Amino acid sequence: MGIIVKRSFYLLSLILLFGVFSVNTVDAASLSSVTDTVTTSRPSASSYLTANQTTGATFVQVADTTGTTAQWIASDSATIMTPGFQAGLNVASMSAQQSGTPNFRYLYFTNTVTNGHSIGAVIQTAVTAKHTIKFTTVAAIPVNGKIIITYPTITDLASSNLASPSATGFEFNNLQTANISATLPGSSTCTWVVNVGTTTPNITCTVATATIPAASTITIVIGNTTPALINPTKTATAGTNDSWKVQMKTQDNNGIDLDTGSAKIATIESVQVQATVEPSLTFTIAGLLNTDNYNTISGSSSCTSETSNSGIDSTATFVNLGLLTPTGPNKAGQLLTVTTNGAAGYVITATSSGKFINPASGFYLTDNIVNGGNNGLTAVDTPAPWTIPANGTAFFGISPCGADIPTAVWGAGATSMAAGSAKTANPWNTGTNSYYATIASNTGGPVSAAKTVVRYGAEVTGTTPPGVYTTTMTYVATATF
Repeated sequence: MGIIVKRSFYLLSLILLFGVFSVNTVDAASLSSVTDTVTTSRPSASSYLTANQTTGATFVQVADTTGTTAQWIASDSATIMTPGFQAGLNVASMSAQQSGTPNFRYLYFTNTVTNGHSIGAVIQTAVTAKHTIKFTTVAAIPVNGKIIITYPTITDLASSNLASPSATGFEFNNLQTANISATLPGSSTCTWVVNVGTTTPNITCTVATATIPAASTITIVIGNTTPALINPTKTATAGTNDSWKVQMKTQDNNGIDLDTGSAKIATIESVQVQATVEPSLTFTIAGLLNTDNYNTISGSSSCTSETSNSGIDSTATFVNLGLLTPTGPNKAGQLLTVTTNGAAGYVITATSSGKFINPASGFYLTDNIVNGGNNGLTAVDTPAPWTIPANGTAFFGISPCGADIPTAVWGAGATSMAAGSAKTANPWNTGTNSYYATIASNTGGPVSAAKTVVRYGAEVTGTTPPGVYTTTMTYVATATF
């Protein structure tokens, strides 16, 4: 009997010992439908200067030894770290790769470099992203149980809480618990802890109020408000993604793993899409019927309600003022129309080949009473256009009307081609001068079908020699891009 009792004691001891170990050994199940969706998969940008940079420059020269240097795009905010720390450089563009030792690129800014920087100074742009983690549990998570999210180990920087991008993982960017939120079933809530350091930065949710049932879908948002996590820099070959694993697990209130899982995040450079829009300028000169109303044709109150009176329709290349008399000016008109995508609009200028002259007799009509009618232009828009004189005075001139006429030159308000009203000029040059009269101007482009009516007027005295009087007008439309 003693022997039997002894054996039973040994067996009971083995059973008890086995029972102790079985309590602490739990096979963790796999979380299902695990994802980590980021708001941008673009890597952060980081390189170093390959040339000394002086103050006042609008670009720097950055290393590109493999053709996979981090990508900067317009509107990025870049920071040159050391020496001569400088933040707030607004990126305009990045050039193609340039040959050198090492190969490099030019990084252009919309503002200037205000500090001097030496070769080797690091320049970077931190690209931040919000992470939305989603998974479905297998086992229930009790009160004081945990959800732990672990990011890749940071090995190239002193702390995974920095605001500088890393090549080995996601920087936590001084993430606070207030920047994390969770959607949990029922009345369950989280108490958050953010753990950062040189290894395995992680975020822990301790279930605070109610058990999370089995088969629950959980959504956690990291960086729901600023700051968000900083994406790693580019390490893979251009056009190939870098892959990062984020691990998740749940634990019971004794720290025993319940469910585990992981999600993969791919970061890859953005794709630059480019197209070119060519500058465009369309300029037309059209004739007007003798019955066309200048106000209606121009669509502007700058032109009064008047028509030509020469009795002859104009064309795009010919204006005939008819038979001139001393009783008032003969009138005709043409329509000038401009369409351009120029951001700073357009200008129309006019010059004539010379005086309105009868080549057979050499007699000409007065260009400008103020200037004596003999000298032509002495500068751009000079002498100023003059008001049509009283009936019976010999003159010739043009007078534009429309929404875009420069009123400083031609006067403001609606005026007609009648004595004492519109201002006229005959803008011709002598010798090699290149002066002109400004007919229309609009600096608020682009513009579409901007209309200006050019009115032609001429009158004679009772003693003006007979014959055919002529000059040639040249209009130039220039768009500003």
